[in-house]
Amino acid sequence: MTTPMELNFKKLCGSVIGPELGNAPEYRQLIGALMFLMNSRPNICFAVNTLSQYMVEPHHIYWIGAKNLQRYLLGTITHGLRYTAGDVRLHGYFDVDWVGSVVDHKSTSKCCFYLGSASLS
Repeated sequence: MTTPMELNFKKLCGSVIGPELGNAPEYRQLIGALMFLMNSRPNICFAVNTLSQYMVEPHHIYWIGAKNLQRYLLGTITHGLRYTAGDVRLHGYFDVDWVGSVVDHKSTSKCCFYLGSASLS
């Protein structure tokens, strides 16, 4: 997999949800492990958040999404950040969308931090 989640995953799930997953505890265990992994891999945060919303009644399509996320992690296991000596200042940028969601009127915020020339999050 080249991305943590398919494009428009929520729309796909809304139209073709499929059968309910037979082994829900296994799905919950996988999502829990992915939540723990988010601490060191912030690029999977959105995908794990989306998949964790379906832990009460997991369906087969969500299991496929979780397995695709595992395939993405396997393919990017050698990726990382390289820090070199030099300018090691911390810079942070924030973007906030107040009441941006039409559905539930919740705000969305994003941030990006750089240590020197390397991106942290």
